Amino acid sequence: MTATDGGSLGPPLEVASVLRREREELIRLLSDLDDDAWDAPTPCPAWSVHELSVHLVHDDLRRLSGDRDGHVGAWVEVSSFDDLVVALDRINEQWVETMAPTLSPRLTRELLQWSARPSEEHLLGLDADAPGSSVAWAGPGVHPNWLDVAREYTERWVHQQQLREAVGRPGLVDEEFAGPVVETFARGLPAVLPSPETTAPVVAVRVTGPFERSWTLEGGPSGWRFTSAAGRVSARVEVPVDAFWRRAVRMIDRAAIEQVARCVGDAALVSGVLDLRAAIVRDLPLT
Repeated sequence: MTATDGGSLGPPLEVASVLRREREELIRLLSDLDDDAWDAPTPCPAWSVHELSVHLVHDDLRRLSGDRDGHVGAWVEVSSFDDLVVALDRINEQWVETMAPTLSPRLTRELLQWSARPSEEHLLGLDADAPGSSVAWAGPGVHPNWLDVAREYTERWVHQQQLREAVGRPGLVDEEFAGPVVETFARGLPAVLPSPETTAPVVAVRVTGPFERSWTLEGGPSGWRFTSAAGRVSARVEVPVDAFWRRAVRMIDRAAIEQVARCVGDAALVSGVLDLRAAIVRDLPLT
């Protein structure tokens, strides 16, 4: 079994330098919360700060048990992306409903501190270029480990942003922490762009804000590929960093990103970029 062609995913990403720092910042945050803060609602529907933190414990344990130890009970077998969303929602809800009443905030924090080291050792010990798990939002097939590890970092980072918003603390939105997130999410662009209908269409995407990133993709008979080639652009999309990642994880809807995006060119290509989904989450209803 081979990994997805590298051209369609762009150059490999490396998140080793921020994986440990993100968890350290999370533990520091949780160590400074009072009882009211632990009970505060978060942007994750129906989950408090405590419950979302319990979910993060589950993420670590399921990854170690299933991916590191090969325990089949830690993963699900489904036939479509939508089925995967439903299955994971059910598993996550069951865990939180069962464990949140049992785990105190202090023990939840201590479990996250304990699981940090084995999780990091496992993730960074993988052969980065070898075929690993399927990153469902990046398209069908098996993807290289570097993308799966980067995806794992984005999962942790997004949930920490949600926790920080819930308790009124500044987010980790500078280039060190958020840069790898938008770079990872951009790897989902080839999967959401419509099949090329013209000869070698080119899409340029740029995010702006505290820092900037830009990507150019070219369509062809085998789909979309990241490219450094300059030339005529079929569509150009520019959005703030904050709107880019929030839309990718469905924390904002299509109307919200349209309000802040600057777009020109082919409407179908623009629509694909604005509908980027780089997380296993339910889509938002059209408004």
